[in-house]
Amino acid sequence: MPDIGQEYKKQIKEPEQQVRLLKEQVDFLTRKLYGTKSEKTSALEIEGQMSLFNELETCADPKAQEPDLVAVEKHLRKRKYAGQREKLIKDIPHSKVLHTIDEREQICERCGGAMVKVGEEFVRTEVQFIPASLKVIDHYRETYECRACRKNGAPYMEKSPVPYSPVMHSLASASTIAWLIHQKFELGIPLYRQEKEWEALGLSLSRATMSNWLLCVYRDWLSHVAGRLRQELLKQEYLHIDETHVQVLKEPGRKNTSDSYMWVYCSIRDCKQPVRYFEYQPGRGGKYPEAFLKGYTGYI
Repeated sequence: MPDIGQEYKKQIKEPEQQVRLLKEQVDFLTRKLYGTKSEKTSALEIEGQMSLFNELETCADPKAQEPDLVAVEKHLRKRKYAGQREKLIKDIPHSKVLHTIDEREQICERCGGAMVKVGEEFVRTEVQFIPASLKVIDHYRETYECRACRKNGAPYMEKSPVPYSPVMHSLASASTIAWLIHQKFELGIPLYRQEKEWEALGLSLSRATMSNWLLCVYRDWLSHVAGRLRQELLKQEYLHIDETHVQVLKEPGRKNTSDSYMWVYCSIRDCKQPVRYFEYQPGRGGKYPEAFLKGYTGYI
């Protein structure tokens, strides 16, 4: 009887483990589908597991060839595969490092006589990474005075012009704003990660400040550029239009799981002045492109 009881317990335990595993998988997939998330995460091949640290292993390819050049008949001919070394580094500044033997060691090991340089040999090419650094720039301007006017009792003074600041009364420079835009919108790096990067460079810059800078720059500068691009786009005879689903977090009056859309308007392939215009809208109804294309007479 005790053996039968143990067998029954073992048979009951196996289904319980399967049920627990299935429940964990359902919870994970439910969170992935409906849960709030600020970044996409890829999944491992193991069911129910998220990929956090295995980018190197998944992207590595032992068969990938190192970029190289082959000398054939005194001409450098490129191998027929992507990523040519010469093409990769042609626009990067070059510098030469010459490795020498210390003067005290320039002695022949055979006879003890002094050695002299007779040539040099190319060994290899490397790409050096120079980390970013910050520099504070203090702007001053000169003041000029007309001495003749001062003698005549009507003093006149003039100050040299100074370029406008991208964001008034802030530490932001044009290069700082350009880097924020590149990191956020081209590379998709969230502001909270940029916050840590700026801190590592020696500047305590909060994500709230970065957000304010980007909003001000769009309001005061880039909105005019975007408006002009739209004008030029609507002058073209042919347009491509499509909408794609996006998820927006913390949007006023809407849930994080609400469907939103990015409408994309772009020129045709052979257009002389190509424009790609992105416009966010909360829906995919026809009223949105109708409003955007008001007055347009071309083909879609």
